[in-house]
Amino acid sequence: MPESERSEDRLAQEAQVIVGGGTVTTARTLTFVSYYILSIPEMQEKLRNELQDTMATYPQSIPSWADLERLPYLQAIIKEDCRGARQTHLSDTSSGPSRLVYVQVAFMPCGEKVPVGMCSYFMHTDPAVFPEPRKFIPERWLGDYDPKMNRNFVAFGRGSRSCLGLK
Repeated sequence: MPESERSEDRLAQEAQVIVGGGTVTTARTLTFVSYYILSIPEMQEKLRNELQDTMATYPQSIPSWADLERLPYLQAIIKEDCRGARQTHLSDTSSGPSRLVYVQVAFMPCGEKVPVGMCSYFMHTDPAVFPEPRKFIPERWLGDYDPKMNRNFVAFGRGSRSCLGLK
């Protein structure tokens, strides 16, 4: 950041964005996932059964992150929540290709001035990748699932515009 942009006000604003990005999105995720677990009794029962062994000694012993990451249904619920909660609707952009390319049904000209974008909302609600995209279906992430789902899963962004919490 250039020295001219390092004023106290500007740095305070940047800090607010970082703190807000880490707390508001987490709170929203927990709100959505709590709603689904509590409103779908079958999901609650499946999750309770999966957690039973891992949580058997709680609160005397708290399971590790690694223990929780090994629970496939819990991971599926978290991933589906991140896909469906649509934390942000920001588009990621980059420069266009260095040669003429065919994209879907149109030609995209070459050159550095051509913006290329991606929006997480459209990536997460593409019915060709996520059948019934507006439904909360954690089971879609279990077993053998379409690898395009991982390609389209951009809840934390990608590349230089990815979530700071991942870095």
